[in-house]
Amino acid sequence: MKYDRKKQTIKRRLFLPILALFLAGCAEREFEVLPFENVSGMGGRFPSLATTSGGTLLMSWLTPSGSDGAYSLRFSEWKEGSWSEPTTVFSGPEFFVNWADHPSIFQVNGDTLVTHWLYKRGPGTFEYDVYLSVSNDKGASWSEPVIPHRDGIAAEHGFVSFFHQSGKLGMAWLDGRNMAPSEHGHGSGNMSLFTTTLEGEMVLGPEQSLDSRICECCPTAAATIGDKHIVAYRDRSDTEVRNIQTVRFDGESWSSPSSVHDDGWMIPGCPVNGPELAVNGEMLGIAWYTAPNGEARVNVAFSSDAGETFTEPLRIDGGIPLGRVDLEWVDKNRVAVSWIELAGDLAHVRIRTVSANGKLGEVRTVTDIDSGRGSGYPKMVKAGKELFFAWTIPGDWRIEMAAVSLRTL
Repeated sequence: MKYDRKKQTIKRRLFLPILALFLAGCAEREFEVLPFENVSGMGGRFPSLATTSGGTLLMSWLTPSGSDGAYSLRFSEWKEGSWSEPTTVFSGPEFFVNWADHPSIFQVNGDTLVTHWLYKRGPGTFEYDVYLSVSNDKGASWSEPVIPHRDGIAAEHGFVSFFHQSGKLGMAWLDGRNMAPSEHGHGSGNMSLFTTTLEGEMVLGPEQSLDSRICECCPTAAATIGDKHIVAYRDRSDTEVRNIQTVRFDGESWSSPSSVHDDGWMIPGCPVNGPELAVNGEMLGIAWYTAPNGEARVNVAFSSDAGETFTEPLRIDGGIPLGRVDLEWVDKNRVAVSWIELAGDLAHVRIRTVSANGKLGEVRTVTDIDSGRGSGYPKMVKAGKELFFAWTIPGDWRIEMAAVSLRTL
């Protein structure tokens, strides 16, 4: 066969650019965690992340503000490549600072934001109220705080979740008004789940009990799909089984509680590990930690009927999870789940994608993390084409952040 150098040269010239594009595409898909600018400064701890309808990133956090044990709740917005000058929402000497029950920030609509934090009410360790403050100018100024629960009892109130409810701000929280007080412990009796609304000039709606006996200190989660609202939380049965349950508002009334799945985890104390919800159109995803028969796991399930029913759970962790989950939809078919997991002598923040049809992505590591309570709940949120993470470094106390491109997942 006669060798045609000219044809071979043409083929090579065509092939090399194609190969270069292929390799470049592979490089773009390689998972990479990039450090992200931290605006909170030294001393910052227990961040909360949220996104706005305009695609900007919001962060609130606590920071010490004096030698007398006072703290400040601060806020900043990441927009057009930089953080805004941090604004102080509230300062005072009686913050209840807790690694799991941390302040949060939420966009009500447009330039209206709301924050919440916990503030001590009595001398007991677990006697504190929920405070709310609203900004109508995107965080430049904040209202005087109001307390959404009106029981007037020095007891535990916390683990707030916000949601949009028929043009109002909806919220759910854990409420200890029916628990007997204790000077140092959580007390005895039943922790309840309550809800109310906020609208206009700080006008609160009526309070309503959604469940009269729930787990004492697990975070809640809430979501809105159309005119339906879902609150997820950890239940506490009479036999100490602590399944994840939901209640749903259909536009007129709240449903009775129902279990996402009967895990059968019987534990005589609160595991301080709540669920997380995420919405994509009509699809709802939920992630949670459980440990029936001593086998720890992180589960994910999906609902296509606004939380009335859920698919069988998928176990998504890589071995020995500690929980503290977060959840975000990364495209129309997949969620990303984050959690803390032990590996040898280290702990890591892991991430994994899960599709609604059950396909699992690789387990990936975002960062090493302190496995103790001081690291708090690592936060993950989608903004634009990236996932952003924030977590606490205990000891010298600071917040660290990272970003992951969605195209690498």
